[in-house]
Amino acid sequence: MCSRAAFPPGIRPQGEVLLKAAVISADWAPRPDYALSEEERRTHMARVGSAVWKNPRVQVQELEDPRPGAHDVIVRVAAAGLCGSDLHFFETDADGYMHYPGMARFPSVPGHEVAGEVVETGAEVRSLRPGDLVCLDDMVCCGACEPCRRGFPNQCENLDDVGFTMNGGCAELLRVPARNCWNINALLGRYHGDRNRALEAGAGIEPFTVAYNALFECAPRLKPGAFATVFGAGAIGLAAVQLLRASGAARIIVFEHHAHRRELARQFGAHDVFPANGPEPGGKRPPREIVMELTGGAGADVQVEAAGAFNHTVTEMEACAANGCQIIIIGRDRLRVPLFLENLQVKKANVIGAMGNTGYGTYPNVIRMIAAGLLDPTPMVTDRFSLDEFEQALAKAKSRQGGKVLLRMNGAR
Repeated sequence: MCSRAAFPPGIRPQGEVLLKAAVISADWAPRPDYALSEEERRTHMARVGSAVWKNPRVQVQELEDPRPGAHDVIVRVAAAGLCGSDLHFFETDADGYMHYPGMARFPSVPGHEVAGEVVETGAEVRSLRPGDLVCLDDMVCCGACEPCRRGFPNQCENLDDVGFTMNGGCAELLRVPARNCWNINALLGRYHGDRNRALEAGAGIEPFTVAYNALFECAPRLKPGAFATVFGAGAIGLAAVQLLRASGAARIIVFEHHAHRRELARQFGAHDVFPANGPEPGGKRPPREIVMELTGGAGADVQVEAAGAFNHTVTEMEACAANGCQIIIIGRDRLRVPLFLENLQVKKANVIGAMGNTGYGTYPNVIRMIAAGLLDPTPMVTDRFSLDEFEQALAKAKSRQGGKVLLRMNGAR
């Protein structure tokens, strides 16, 4: 537990003196066949978390209240979503290594799907002021490495990621660079002045930006009238469905294992929804057959992998690809999968890797679409917990039986 810290007047209820947060710890235990870089040794930030971090655990505890640097803001967090990546921190293999394959450093506070109110600003901050409602862009890019300078911010070589390599929003307060916050005051009008709903929408913006980056920045040829498939109806899959519908997709076919998420996919605009293994529970028809039938033999023009289950999805996507198909990989998986590349060559098809959500106007465009009524993240929220109920929230999210699980902080429910 850290020492007592000063705090700006009016931010905390009287008598509260320390920041409460969920803190993940894990053991630094590189696998014998994993070659650590010098940077990893020096910073204890693993580039491949599943190859280094073992025996994860979490505890809600008190930390020192954050103070802003000159270019930072302090956000009083109202809502933080639990993402599939967060779940992968706690899901382990037989040896105790976490499943999450991306960058990670512990101990740290999770939470990158975040919305709240600015309560303090650094001396050099001009873009935000106390009282502004904001959502979080979790990717803190350096702006100086070659990828950043060439216009590839999601490939930053010195990336810090809020909730992964630096403290995130599963806490009462969050310190972040002001440039990583986007003003969402316009959502108050969209939700008729309902502050709680606007903030819940704000916490749902991050998965929409991931899907937006994949569909409209990484994929080069998305056009109205497309036949589309989405594999996986978690938050990013649902966001992809709404974005595809808003962009004029003629038919959106979703494959999802869990029944409740299939219902959400219909609510979000999918035309056809099936269990991941066929048209009925226990069905035997593979997705490739269903897609070819529903598209009259044309196949899918755009396909989104949002399940992170490559052995069950990617080969099916390749088999029902239309001419010029774009297979977009958003989900994360540790496994390698075989593809019949001849089929992709003949069809002039692309397999597109998509990671991240920063840059290219992505955040403001998604916020504008929500404010205009073209998108709505709020129906995906099915469960709400307090910060003290973090372990219950985690258990609910791990069940994959609902939609988005939110932590509501600072008394909001």
